[in-house]
Amino acid sequence: MRKYQQLALLLISCFSVGILMMYKSENNRLKYVLKYVNFFGRNDAAVLRRLQNGTETEDEQQVLRTAFSKPLPVWQLIGDSFHAYSAYWKRNELVAGGEAHVIVVGRKGAVVDFRCNFEVGGRSVQGKFRFQRDATEGVVDDNGATFTYYNFFCQVSRNFGQPDYVSFSDTTASTKRQVKLRLRYVKPTITNTATKSTASTPSVHVRLPATICVDLVSFNMSSTFARNADAMLQFFLFHQALGVEHFLVYNYDELSENVVRLLERTKLHLYGLPFNFPFLQTNTTTARIRQLILSDCLLRNVNYAGFTMLLTPNELVYPNARFASDTKRALQQQLRHFSTETCRFELATYAVCFDEHKKLLLDNVQYDPEVKAPHKLILYRLELPPAQLLLPTATTVELPLSSGLAHRYVDCEQVGKDGLHDWRNGVREDLMDHINTLRNEVDLLI
Repeated sequence: MRKYQQLALLLISCFSVGILMMYKSENNRLKYVLKYVNFFGRNDAAVLRRLQNGTETEDEQQVLRTAFSKPLPVWQLIGDSFHAYSAYWKRNELVAGGEAHVIVVGRKGAVVDFRCNFEVGGRSVQGKFRFQRDATEGVVDDNGATFTYYNFFCQVSRNFGQPDYVSFSDTTASTKRQVKLRLRYVKPTITNTATKSTASTPSVHVRLPATICVDLVSFNMSSTFARNADAMLQFFLFHQALGVEHFLVYNYDELSENVVRLLERTKLHLYGLPFNFPFLQTNTTTARIRQLILSDCLLRNVNYAGFTMLLTPNELVYPNARFASDTKRALQQQLRHFSTETCRFELATYAVCFDEHKKLLLDNVQYDPEVKAPHKLILYRLELPPAQLLLPTATTVELPLSSGLAHRYVDCEQVGKDGLHDWRNGVREDLMDHINTLRNEVDLLI
């Protein structure tokens, strides 16, 4: 009898071990899924806030999709030596008429001699052509560049209505032909609330607290950071914690499908913009290409966001307050204390050593003070006319460290003579508390 009891006990033990192993396997699979799906069965304050903040109506979302993505920008040949990326129509506020502003690159040394006209309601209206070379020319080293960056303008001095297209013809080209570019409207004013539509305006106007333009053109997609899916996700999640939910991604196809698929499960909105650049890109042309992406970013956002930044995915900003906040400490409220002419706010940037084995980016605390930044990280206030935003003389303010900072995550293969430092040592306690709050929120989601 005892032998049968021992056999039964052995069978029960084996059965229990089998169930335990199966439970462990299923539990691991469930944890893998829940790592990215974070909206079901959660009562965390951070997650609830994400759900409550996603309040745009379907009409508002349609307006934003049209505003940020259409017409889709693409490099288009005009003449023999020039390519246009995007075109914007700006009506004059004080006098009649307006002008088209077109972002163009041309072969270095090519002669610029164009005629232009507008298509308005099925008829053609002659315009006056002028152009400007890149404002940074002579400042940015372009000895290795095979192209020059231009701003083309086509002006009219009478009100013909809102044109649909602007056309250019190169008088020096071997074949004389007109190339039409679809125009996007840069409206003089826009309200913060929904308004009734007219014949020429969309049914809803949306003013977002902030957007971010993501530069995947100059970003090294073969870097350790780019190959780390969690690091790429955290770029979007950290900025979402600050109140940014709309991202304009240049060279969108470079973003891995795995990252895109995971972001589709969040409340974030990605707007993919192609960048089929027609000239050779080298290290010496990076600054010039970034400048033309910035121009498009500012013009594309000016009517629909209060603030914007151009960032690569390894650049994260940590201001001392959120954008989307009803409190007086909201970041936009702080920055509006500056004069109305101030539209650029520069953030102190640390070159932080990236360790792919750390779960969260903020767990990387060492930085190399001798690493030279390839460009400044600037927050743009989009409350001035677009022409003033693009001027090199626009007023820039360096924000104190108490107002915020930025991290650029890099591979610290060759450390400077001064060694590595802990970036937390120079941060005020209240800012550090705020950064830790962001960290904890992202930790719940990643």
